[in-house]
Amino acid sequence: MFRIKICGITSAADAAMAVACGADAVGINFYRGSRRHVAASEAAPIVAAVRGKAVPVAVFVNELPEAIAEVCRTLGIDVVQLSGHEPPAVARQLTFRRIKAVHARDGSELASYRDYPCEAILLDAAVEGEYGGTGKTLDWANIERIRPGKPLILAGGLTAENVTAAILAVRPDGVDVASGVESAPGKKDPEKVKAFIKNAMKGFDIARE
Repeated sequence: MFRIKICGITSAADAAMAVACGADAVGINFYRGSRRHVAASEAAPIVAAVRGKAVPVAVFVNELPEAIAEVCRTLGIDVVQLSGHEPPAVARQLTFRRIKAVHARDGSELASYRDYPCEAILLDAAVEGEYGGTGKTLDWANIERIRPGKPLILAGGLTAENVTAAILAVRPDGVDVASGVESAPGKKDPEKVKAFIKNAMKGFDIARE
């Protein structure tokens, strides 16, 4: 689906910058409780900035499937990230490619999502009352041994400084970062984005050897 996703993009300028640095996906957060929330009516320029260059991913938290479908069809987005406590029945109603975010404490939660109707699992660190973008890291030691049986995207406190080690420890199919490349919530720092992508690519290259 993708290898490097810059999530919590709030402007077309940041979206274009992330793609220019080498990101192959950007996340747009439609959850109103997020510090990186983007209104659906304001998201079209972000999607346009990456169209044909990277995958725009629509991020939702406990939203009705009808509302998800309306936003995605209006904007022309075909990848959805479910970052709340969405039951399998909600995912089954969606005709888009689906990523299910699992907010984990030690990775053992992955096993219970083997049969969840989605195309990939995104593993993030659990923080009470939060749905991602917290900057908290996971304990990578056990995750590599607990695979969900489908593509795994690693998130949770990743930065340019630790992403290479994280990839080598977990061997994920992709990585996802939000707060680790920001100067402020929702504002991406070009140098941090560039360094993160460079080191993520390094990790994937070494992991392939």
